[in-house]
Amino acid sequence: MTQSKSFSRLPEAHPDGGYKFSDEEEIARQRGVVWDVLKQLGNNLTQGHNIINISLPVKIFEPRSYLERLVDAWCYAPIFLNKAAYSEDPVEKMKQVICFAIAGFSNTCGQRKPFNPILGETFQAHFEDGTEILCEQTSHHPPVSNWQLFGPDKCYHLHGYGEWTASFRGNYVKGQQKGVHVVDFKDGNTIKYLLPEVWVRGIVYGERVVEYDGVFHFRDKKNKLGCQIHINPPQEGTGFFFGWGATKKKNPSDYFTGTIFRIKGEDYDDLSARQTICTVEGSWVGQIDFDNTTYWDCETGLPKFQPIPVDDPLPSDCRFREDLKALQAGDYDEAAKWKAELENKQRNEARLRKLGADKRKGAQS
Repeated sequence: MTQSKSFSRLPEAHPDGGYKFSDEEEIARQRGVVWDVLKQLGNNLTQGHNIINISLPVKIFEPRSYLERLVDAWCYAPIFLNKAAYSEDPVEKMKQVICFAIAGFSNTCGQRKPFNPILGETFQAHFEDGTEILCEQTSHHPPVSNWQLFGPDKCYHLHGYGEWTASFRGNYVKGQQKGVHVVDFKDGNTIKYLLPEVWVRGIVYGERVVEYDGVFHFRDKKNKLGCQIHINPPQEGTGFFFGWGATKKKNPSDYFTGTIFRIKGEDYDDLSARQTICTVEGSWVGQIDFDNTTYWDCETGLPKFQPIPVDDPLPSDCRFREDLKALQAGDYDEAAKWKAELENKQRNEARLRKLGADKRKGAQS
């Protein structure tokens, strides 16, 4: 698949693709931690094992929970999901949901690590337009977060879950938030989608760049609509054997292409049953076009909405965490002490849950 068009891209976009981090001091601090972890775990870390539960020092953390970081991806909900909710055209709804999902990718590119949520931890907030935000950590091993967003006047309901996985692979980390996102609308339409893989390159050396990659899908079964998007798709004429024989310059890796289609029958995987409705292309760090009509352009100054924490949250809200509060105050020693205490408490409670489950299982047999 070829792509001759150029797209708007954020200033942080790397020329070759992705979102580039520029804080070299922070990168150097994180690499010191990486080397320490490598010395401790050796080959176990470099064989692609899940590293999500490895305990890391607070000096590379931001004073937020992962539940708060989740909301960063939804910064355009008051724009695109509200438009989708009040559109009577199912194809237009699909376009707006696609914009909501992809335009938020770049807003998730934070250089520091958030705190892993504790089982039962919550986060309650709202957007300026009245959108209600509810997040909860529902599983410890594997770590799973659930969420709900209710648009103004309940015009839409975004809900789903995500299990975050990450594995160390030499000089990069491969991650993915596995789980379905569901958007229900008042008119009875529902659109579901999954997220692509994300790669953080330059973990040990070189430039630190975040890249989303691969194929992901959107589905509206009621109207038999679908969309398949491929980030960093193969390109014709870009050469082989490390560039020998190339006739075209390769597009940045943040470019994507895809189609919105309608299916005959029920099988979304049957390519012969797909009828193309329109094309979608762009860059996840800057622009989204449908049939050459721009729906999102980072250069137009579209506002990114920030979550506003509720005034009276549940006692389980992440803002009450002692380690997070200490880090906000700049007390790294106190934050590290509380972090270790909370991690030990989680391990002990996990053992108790397993012990109780084993006893119940034994009593039933």
